[in-house]
Parts: sequence; C-alpha cells; structure tokens
Amino acid sequence: MLPMFLAVADQTIVATALPAIAGSLGNVEQISWVVISYLVAATIAAPVYGRFGDVFGRRRVMYVGLAIFIIASLFCAWAPSVVLLSLARLLQGLGGGGLMTSSQALIGETIPPRERGRYQGYLAAVVVSSSTFGPVAGGYLTQHFGWQSVFLVNLPIGALAGLLMLRLPAHQGRDDDWQFDSKGLGLFILFVGSTLLAIELSQRFETTLTPVLIGLAICAIVSLILLVRHETRTASPLL
Repeated sequence: MLPMFLAVADQTIVATALPAIAGSLGNVEQISWVVISYLVAATIAAPVYGRFGDVFGRRRVMYVGLAIFIIASLFCAWAPSVVLLSLARLLQGLGGGGLMTSSQALIGETIPPRERGRYQGYLAAVVVSSSTFGPVAGGYLTQHFGWQSVFLVNLPIGALAGLLMLRLPAHQGRDDDWQFDSKGLGLFILFVGSTLLAIELSQRFETTLTPVLIGLAICAIVSLILLVRHETRTASPLL
C-alpha cells in the first residue's frame, strides 16, 4: 500500500510547489512539464512493469521501480533548471508507474479470492487519501522547508516501503516465457505522447499552432488504431 501511496501522492504534492519552483528556477512557460513529464512516464511505464512482473516476479520488479523513484527524487531536489527537473520527473514517473502497477498486481497474486474485494477497497482508499494528502503536504513542506523538500520527503518514506516489501512473498516469475511486445510499446508511447502533447499545446497556444495540433491529433488516432489492431493479433500483447 505504501508504494502506491508514494506514486499517487507525488502526482499532487508537486502541484502546490510549482509557483515556488517557477520563482526559484524561472522559465515559467515550461513549468507545466514538471507535472506532465511524470504523468507521461508513469502512463507508459505501467504496462511495461506489468509484463516484467509476469516474467521476473512482482516483488523484484517493485524494488526496481522503488529504486528508480527514490534516485529520481534526489535528482529532482538537485535540479538547477526546469528542463533538468522535468527530465528528473520523467525518470521518477518511470519508477512511479511501476509502483502503481505492481501494487495492484500483488493483490491478485498474494490475496485469496474471497478477500480481494476488501483489499481492493483498501487500495482505493489509499489512492483517495494520497490524492488529498498531497496538496496539503506539498504546501506545508514548500512553505517551511523549500520546494526541494517535496522530493526529499520521498526518501524516508521510500526506505520504509522497501523494508515493508521484504514481507511480501517472493515470486520467481516465468523467465522461460520471455516475450516482450516492443512494437506494441512503441505504438503505445506514440499514442500517449502525441495525445498529451496535443492537449498541452492546445491549452497553451490555443489556435496558434493549428497545423501542428491537427498533425498530433492524426498521429494519436492512427497510432491508437494500429495499437488496437496489433494487440488483438499478437501472441503476447503488452496491454
């Protein structure tokens, strides 16, 4: 539950720190990418970690995601510019997406069928509480300890999560069944990236970049069609 709390809370805890980050690092025009980069990376990473968990084991994969998340949090706190912070957030999202996916998958793998509904309810409560906790904690930490603290707070929480994860049963996975849908991943990245970029540009520039927005919209639609077609035909789908 704690890894899921970390990943979800980090989507909202940073939002309240954005004004302070913009005031410290400047480049207000690109500050929204601090949030967008995390969401894009987490969205893309989620199905990848799901597949990796099937092959290599859930706990092992969750530890990889947690390590990436913690290291990226350090990079975020160190970042001297919005561009580098956005790149660090991209890396952090790659870890956060794995934490969210693995947390949900572990319920189905370790909890008896009769109790899964109850634990799914617990997981939903964690998501709601972390979404509520994030902005409050982000505002408090930013005001009293600076915007870097919204990232550094992930370190002790992440360490505690790592210790608690030792209690999870080890699952060896199926190394002999390794087939990765790289084509599906490429189409999924193209769809998610073009969709979110089109939304961001439409909000920022409105109709100024109409040809670009049309191109991104076409790219998103075509990649989605190709993705659905590919995933329904491949023997080992990513999604």
